[in-house]
Order: sequence, then C-alpha cells, then structure tokens
Amino acid sequence: MKAVSKSDRQPVQHILLVEDERGKRTINLEAATYSIGRDSRNSIVLYSKLVSRQHAILLRIAIPETTSYLFRLIDGNLQGYRSTNGLIVNGKQSFSHDLHHGDVILFGREVKVIYYASHLESLDFLVSSESCQIARLNSSDVSTVITSRYEAESPTDSVLVRLASFPELLANPIIEISSKGNVITYLNPAAIIKFPDLQEAQLHHLILDGLLSQVEKSQEKFFVREVEYNNQFFEQSIQYIAESDLVRIYVIDITARKQVEAALRQAHDELEARVAQRTAELSKVNEQLRKEIIERRRIEEALRDSEKRLQAILDNSTALIYVKNVDGQYILVNQWYETIFHISVEEIKGKTDYELFPEKIAAIYRANDQYVLAARTACEWEEIVPQNDGNHTYLSIKFPLYDAAGIPYAVCGISTDITKRKQAEENMRNALEKEKELGELKSRFITMASHEFRTPLTTILSSTDLLERYNHKFTEEKRINHFQQIKGAVKHMTSLLNDVLLIGKAEADKLEFQPTMINLEDFCLSLVEELQITTNNHIIAFCSQAQSPNVCLDKKLLRHILTNLISNAIKYSPQGGTVHFELVCDRTTVVFYIQDQGIGIPEVDQTQLFHSFFRASNVGTISGTGLGLAIVKKSVDLHSGKIAVESKLGVGTKFTLTLPLNN
Repeated sequence: MKAVSKSDRQPVQHILLVEDERGKRTINLEAATYSIGRDSRNSIVLYSKLVSRQHAILLRIAIPETTSYLFRLIDGNLQGYRSTNGLIVNGKQSFSHDLHHGDVILFGREVKVIYYASHLESLDFLVSSESCQIARLNSSDVSTVITSRYEAESPTDSVLVRLASFPELLANPIIEISSKGNVITYLNPAAIIKFPDLQEAQLHHLILDGLLSQVEKSQEKFFVREVEYNNQFFEQSIQYIAESDLVRIYVIDITARKQVEAALRQAHDELEARVAQRTAELSKVNEQLRKEIIERRRIEEALRDSEKRLQAILDNSTALIYVKNVDGQYILVNQWYETIFHISVEEIKGKTDYELFPEKIAAIYRANDQYVLAARTACEWEEIVPQNDGNHTYLSIKFPLYDAAGIPYAVCGISTDITKRKQAEENMRNALEKEKELGELKSRFITMASHEFRTPLTTILSSTDLLERYNHKFTEEKRINHFQQIKGAVKHMTSLLNDVLLIGKAEADKLEFQPTMINLEDFCLSLVEELQITTNNHIIAFCSQAQSPNVCLDKKLLRHILTNLISNAIKYSPQGGTVHFELVCDRTTVVFYIQDQGIGIPEVDQTQLFHSFFRASNVGTISGTGLGLAIVKKSVDLHSGKIAVESKLGVGTKFTLTLPLNN
C-alpha cells in the first residue's frame, strides 16, 4: 500500500464497528478519551454479561509533527484495575495496543469490534452490511491511513503516553527513567507519596538498586522483579522502550502476598514436623486410627444433621427454590414450590417448564436457564409466574451447579414473590403523577382566578367609586346603570365560583347523579328560549327527531351540559350566525348535536379540550375560565355517555353528545 504524505493527507475518520447482543452498529471516534464497558455510564456501552463494567479505556494520541492522531486501547479502568476477561487483539491477548486499520478486538471473548481508519469521502460504506463494508474498505478508491510503528513510538511518545493514559489517576506508583541520562524523568503522584525521598536519591534509591544493569543484561524488553524496601516488598513490572531510551517501572505492593507466602511456608514446615513426629510414634498408630474412625463417624452424623437442617431451611423458605438439569428437567423443588403449584416433588421430577406453564412463559424460563449455563455465572431476572389468583412477578436469581470436573450439570433458582412491591411502586408512581397533576391544576386555577376576577372586581370598584363621588349629580337612570354593572360583576364572579366548586366536586368524585323523568323536547325548547334572549346576533335553530321524548336523565347536569355547549357556540361565534341544535332520540339512546359557525378549535388543542382550566390557543380576548368543558365531560361520564368534537379553524365547531337511556 502506498503511504500517504503529510502534505497530501486528508481528514481521516476513525470508526469502530461493534457487534454485540444488540446487533451491529458503528461508532465515530472523535473525543480524546472513551471508557468502554457494560455499565451504562461508559462512553461506549457493550451489551454482554462477559464484558466487565469498566472493561477498557480508549485514548486519542497525537502523532508528532503531523496533524494526525491514532487511538490506543488499554485494558482496565482509570483506577488501574484490569478487566475480568481481558482483551484479545487479532487473536492475541493484549494489555495495551495502538489500533491499526482492520484490527479485530474481542471484549470478554464475546463482543467483536473492528477498527477502521479511512478518509471521509469513503465512509458511506458503513450504511451497508459488514461484508460490504470490508469490501469497500479494501477497494481501490479508498485510501487507508496506516501509521507506522516508528511514527507511533517517536522520541516524544513517553510524553504523549503520560498525558494521554492518565497515570496520575492510578493508585500504584509509576516511575520513568532515562537509560542514557541515568535520571528520573517522571513520577506519578502515587510514586511521590509512596517514596518521598525518591526524587532526591534518584537512581541511588534502594527501590531502583541495580535496575539499569538488569535492563542492559536482559534479552527482553519487559520483565518483572521483586524488591524489598523498608520491610515492604514490591513487584516491579519493567518495560524498556528502546526507541526513546526510557525505562518505565510499574510498582505494586506485594507485602501482604509475601506475608501469606511466609505463613504458608511456616505451615508447611510445621506440617512436615508433625508428619515426622507421627512417623516416630508408630506404636500409637492403631489407637490413632481408631480415633479417626470414630471422628469420621461423628462427622458423617454431623453431615446428616446438616443436610436435615438445610432441608428444613429449604422447606420453610417462602421463596421458590428449584433445581433443573441441563435439559430443563426438574431435579428438586422445595416445599413452598409444591404448595404454590399444587404438585409434589415426585410428580414434578423429570418434567420441564413446558409441561407446567404456558408455552410463551416456559420459553422465557428456558432461555434464562440456558443463558446461565452458557455464561457460567449467576444472573438475576424479573419473571412472570402464573398462579391461581393471576400472574405474579418474581425476582429470580439463577446460578449454575458444577460437577467434580467443573462442568455445569444443573441450574439452581431462587425466586421471591415481589408482586406486592411492584404494586406498591406502581401506586407510588400513580400518586406522584396525581400530585403533579394537582400542582398543575392549582397553578392553572391561580392564573385563571387572577385573570377572570380582575375584570369584575375592577367594574365593581369603578362603579362604587363613581357612586360615592358623584351620586348626588347622577340621574336615576345612571345610578341604576351602575348598580346593574355591579350586580352583573357579582353574578359573573358567583358563576366563576360555582364552576370552581362544581369542578372540585367532580374531581373528588362527589358530583351527584340524580336521574328523573323529563320531556326532552319541552326541556330543550325552554333552554333555547332562555339562551336566545342573551344574544341579538345569533339564531338558535332547534330541530327534534325524538321518537320517545320522555326519558330518565339528570335534569340539573343535562341543563349544565347543554347550556355550556350552546353558550360556547354563541360566545366563540363573534360574527353572529346560526347555532344548530338538533335532538335525536330512540328507546336506547339520546344524541344532541350543537354546531356553530365560529372561530373553530386548533387541531393540536382538541385532545386537551376537556382538561380543567385549558383554553384553546386562538381564543384571544374572549373571556372564559377553561372549566366549562371539563364540567361537561364529568357530567357526561356520570351518564356513562360520550362526547366528541369536530372542528375546523375559521369554519366552526360541532359537538356530538351521546347518552344511553337506562330506563
């Protein structure tokens, strides 16, 4: 492949192609640092139980004397802890690796990631399948940038690594020395704290004693040695970087391990002494054997007692405890399992979940069991379990059981009924939602009250002030006019308060439903006469098709429903026109149609039309509280009826009210 010169180099896109349990996806690499792992807080989340929570870090490193950069993959997290299952790069175990185009990385032996570095104009290949992507990357029209090892490990690489790999955050000491200058070039904070005199002593410090001579004699660029200092033992992982003549030392305190090894050696020596002593006491062998036999019998008896206690624990547990073999057949269940599902352990042995539960539910149980066997680790799920009183939610912890050869032979499960807890959580969520709605309702009420009460209060204040100042000058007609304005304002506020009280009753489910026999035609005609005198610009056209005019409905609620709908039709038709009011009634249902030629209702507002204090966005200066239709909806619900709305801006609105007749 022809190398790309610095002058010709174009912007390069760095891409990861990820394949895990969620399928395939591509990730553009742009940031300086990425954390990779199973935990959702990582920059790059990998979906597999075999991936550690913080599996690796990915660092962007600038290439000296160029505008390009490469990415370095390091196993473990920022605190220096390695991942559980490690990294495999191109088939080899790796701790740190500078990524090259086409590298294949395995995380946790299961998640596959492919790294690509390509020019921006060639990146449309990622839209297609993986095979198509690889084919395009290898085609002649894609120039791939490959950074040479020399470029990646230039003389300034040590500085880049220190800045990029965050050694300042590691808890273990890191020391870097120059093999040419015989001086320390870098100490991380952990090294300064652990060895406070190291910077002054330089290479004469005991922790570095003989280090450079070992590096010169060693045939390897990486080796490990142990050092004792101040009654402590340290393991040093020493890396010689020939290109920059640097020696990097990663130090781990192994004092505790050494103490354990010493204790083990002491125990071993004591054991050998005891064996020698017993060998010398051949005359006591028979007696000792007799004692051991007695002791073994005692242990066997204790084991039987322990098994009985364990069985008692299993049988008295209120959790479902069960064991199934690799084929999904039951081997063991506890007494609570028998009680819940009304089946004995003898009856359930050899059966599978497919013989005990519905197929879909059994398939979920089987999939979970197989996952545990494949992953060889304990897993936790919420599982739905059908019982006589309905479905219950169980928190199931399942783990594999191993034979002497270390091969899983069964799955053990412990399932606890958390149905009540889930219900409590749901009730809590509903309560919080209700509280939120009440808060919003309160806010809307305050807004409405401050707006709607201001005008009548202003009218009352103005009229009373004028009467107080100029009553002796006003004519009788003028005084009556001001008194009428005060009465009108009081009536308006009374109406507002009545609406608030009524919606309060409705929200608290205290609105009473008292149906009585009424003649619908007479009722509607009377209502039309009352409302017609309130307007000079509108005609209320009533039409009746009632087969059975005498029906049983709540007269008070019905008056409120129809008065509100017809009044709205008049109020929101400021240009006047005809309000069509139609009645259709048979023996089972009564239907009212109210249609105006007004301003209409925006479509986006129609879904919230029956919410308390809600008003359409196009009402402008037309007064209103936003309570009328909310009360209408509550009143219709008390009749077990339905209300529908059709509206078009600038054309008008049609309400359809349907009430069942339960004679």
